[in-house]
Amino acid sequence: MSQEFEFEENLRCYFFGQNFSKDKLSKSTGLAGFAIPDLGLVFRSKFSGTLFECQYAGLLALLRFIDANNKSFKGIRFEILSDSAVVVYQVTQKKFISGELISSFRAVIGFQKKIPFKISWVPTEENISITGLSEMPSISSETDLNLEIEIKDKNKELGKGYILF
Repeated sequence: MSQEFEFEENLRCYFFGQNFSKDKLSKSTGLAGFAIPDLGLVFRSKFSGTLFECQYAGLLALLRFIDANNKSFKGIRFEILSDSAVVVYQVTQKKFISGELISSFRAVIGFQKKIPFKISWVPTEENISITGLSEMPSISSETDLNLEIEIKDKNKELGKGYILF
């Protein structure tokens, strides 16, 4: 029996991505992740790419998590928030997508057909996936949620991340 969640408003979710290079447009090791504060979930995974590739990886990991747990999230609308102005702009306006981001952009658009979400920008200090871990409740250890998330790039698995409680 799957666990279903009920929320009076949209379920707020946050994503982030960062790389550790001084030149954010160069590919380097970084992190991608997301948080769902109302569920006490935080996800982190190592990812290699430009800053924007890492940010798209965080968004895609969130959307894969939601999709993998669609029975638990039946009827819920998602409000996805991030400090990634470029990714938010590209997804909302469907403009100015550079070549290396096309496949990630298309994957996000594909999820829009399956998952009811809107995406908006927030300042970095309001992006709980980066800053608010101490303010989040703990997830129940008896949850039925699928907590395995894979981060992929062009159908190549790059690694599994971790859900932190």
